Amino acid sequence: MNLIITNTLKRKKENFVPLNKNKVGMYVCGVTPYADSHIGHGRCYTNFDILYRLLKFLEYDVTYVRNITDIDDKLINKALAETGSVSDYLTIAQKYTKNFWQDMQTLNNLKPDYEPKVTENISEIIKFIEKLITKKHAYVLDGDVYFDVKSFSEYGKLSGKNIDDLKLGARVDIDERKKHPTDFVLWKGNKEDLFWETPWGYGRPGWHIECSVIAQKFLGETIDIHGGGMDLIFPHHENEIAQSECHGSKEFARYWVHNAFININKEKMSKSLGNFFTLRAIFEKIDPMVLRFYFLQHGYRTPIEFTLQSLSASKTAYEKLVSVFENIDVGNEKIDLEVAQSNSLLSSMLVALCDDLNTPKLLGILFENLFEIKKTESLATLVKCFMNKLLGLKLDALEEKTVLTPEIEDLLRKREVARKEKKWELADSIRDQLLKKGYEVQDKKIK
Repeated sequence: MNLIITNTLKRKKENFVPLNKNKVGMYVCGVTPYADSHIGHGRCYTNFDILYRLLKFLEYDVTYVRNITDIDDKLINKALAETGSVSDYLTIAQKYTKNFWQDMQTLNNLKPDYEPKVTENISEIIKFIEKLITKKHAYVLDGDVYFDVKSFSEYGKLSGKNIDDLKLGARVDIDERKKHPTDFVLWKGNKEDLFWETPWGYGRPGWHIECSVIAQKFLGETIDIHGGGMDLIFPHHENEIAQSECHGSKEFARYWVHNAFININKEKMSKSLGNFFTLRAIFEKIDPMVLRFYFLQHGYRTPIEFTLQSLSASKTAYEKLVSVFENIDVGNEKIDLEVAQSNSLLSSMLVALCDDLNTPKLLGILFENLFEIKKTESLATLVKCFMNKLLGLKLDALEEKTVLTPEIEDLLRKREVARKEKKWELADSIRDQLLKKGYEVQDKKIK
């Protein structure tokens, strides 16, 4: 059974062939834990969880690595805002890392084989940068270290961007000291002797360097699959390629796989824009398996325009599946590649999944055959095992939750703002409106 995936580097679908026969190294960029993860994160890591499950099912020996960026400008800024102390960045990182892990477990995503933190790999990062400096691919400026983009002739091969056409600002840091506007920071120095000591002074890693170092440490100089969101293609993944291939003179990653955005009002969902739904907020309203099913109704490379109404429609469809499978006891039933290939229905579903993770087609095949599945308990048992193992869908009875309408959501937001601004009469008025609509509000202490 051949796996076909869209390789961003080649800009086309192609058969997946690992570098070392049956062994597969997969690296996916992780989170910066300065706040709770939103459903865009949930979609990304669910998609790569499906790929991980599929590779294992196809009997590859897979090593899945996903980093945690626990030192970053955003973490430091949050520490300063909340406590006034830079040193509290790790406390914040630990809190939201724990929340992230809980959210992934709630979505039924498997744990990666390794989930290293940046702060655990500082010595390796420093050595990596030292080698780039020695090879004249990087240079020191007042304690900072920059990568010399002009020293890598293939810069832009992933994104298709021409460095001479790039403008300052946006995703290109402005610093007139740099040799070229697109040169990016590998190490951020400081005059206060903070963080870690290096041959060029104290400081901390830039954003891009960590992934190159961690990927190489756990997977070697050339990895099979590198994944992440489409927003990371430039500059993050482009910069990873440049620094990695200049460091070791080998191809960094053979297959680049990127998932599309979730949009709110036709704009990409992101923490920085403030237009996001956290996973935790959604879990309070709807069973996590419905959200997972919602993700899988869309191809991973297709943008999603998210609304609560569309999530409610997914709940209705998922309930139809649950009605067929919830009373099926899989017991000790196991399913493997040989069993799946020997069953015509499962084989057709597997072929769909192997075609660039075509989960919408797989679900279409499943719904088309629900009548036949209902008639045969043995087939229903196999299908439930297949759906659980490869798609991570439990297909058990749903946990009943109250789905909030956009109107209720808007009232709750307005009331929260009123409380923060100490407009108590307005807050009480909105609470009364919510009560009339059947929603009782339980207030938490305002920080």
